[in-house]
Amino acid sequence: MKEDLPVVAPRKLRLTSREDIVVAVPYLLGFHPQDSLVCVVLDNQRIRFVARLDLPQPSEVHQLSAPAAQTAAMISQYGSAAILVGYGPADRVEPAAEVLTTALLAAHVDVLEVLRVDEGRYWCLCGDTNCADGVAYNPAASNFPAEAVYLGIAPLPDRAALERLITPVTGPKRDRMRAASDTALRRLTDMLSDGTSITGGQPSPPEHVVCSGIAAVQQAYESAARGETLSDDDVAWLAAVLMVPQVRDHAWTTCDGSDEQRRLWIDVTRRATPGTSAAPACLLAITAYLAGDGALANIAVDRSLRADPNYHLAQLLGRALQAGVPPDLWQAATTGKTAD
Repeated sequence: MKEDLPVVAPRKLRLTSREDIVVAVPYLLGFHPQDSLVCVVLDNQRIRFVARLDLPQPSEVHQLSAPAAQTAAMISQYGSAAILVGYGPADRVEPAAEVLTTALLAAHVDVLEVLRVDEGRYWCLCGDTNCADGVAYNPAASNFPAEAVYLGIAPLPDRAALERLITPVTGPKRDRMRAASDTALRRLTDMLSDGTSITGGQPSPPEHVVCSGIAAVQQAYESAARGETLSDDDVAWLAAVLMVPQVRDHAWTTCDGSDEQRRLWIDVTRRATPGTSAAPACLLAITAYLAGDGALANIAVDRSLRADPNYHLAQLLGRALQAGVPPDLWQAATTGKTAD
């Protein structure tokens, strides 16, 4: 069963009604959910994160018990209350919502609302007779979209659209990147062959290689801040030097979750060759995670691990996402940085 556990950083967004909740979920999740059970987790009246589960078929609802218990246990660590919103027909939403509600209550998490959304209407599953026939809702009538757009939050049509953001380039673009990557890898190999130093019995790259790689990262960040797109040669060289652990570590510890860095790593992930795409995809995941875009972070982690199933940093981030660790706690634990 597919799960998304996208961490959402606390934002100054107000949910004052059931309609606001229904309208808000796609913005918080990053895409418009379909056949999904979404859990908005709160603590002290602030949104901590949003979890999403695929709706099982009615005959398979028992398969939700284990994921629901795991999700509830994770939620109880970081939140005190939850709002459930199911997207789909009643015969799929209601049994699934009951399973997750039971798990949440057992984990001592208050369930404030349980709603079902389908075809432009929502129903309250908490016994409110005013919702018996469904309530039509109009996103344009809510203040939430305007507030979200002001903060730079905009949902994509569905999860597949989010995945398409990092679809590898094809055709002539792919051919150009292959040629540029071959050149970059030969350059890196030549630089590495200049000599290695030994620290603690383990070989490490020459200092000039690390310095050159860090300079490439910084130049890429500066270009992104100016709104510039990297050339094929620059992308190929950046992806190559990110294979050097010290360069990769500099890149990820200087990720800031900005829109500019998000665009940079989306672009590099798409254009990097399969053999060099694990690091850019992981850096995109970190950037998205720090920005509270856990849906994109999950997808980017998957992309990184497809390129290299043993990529340790992606594995580490994937576990943090699955555990629902807030970005600020993860950043403090891994880099020593704390939120301002």
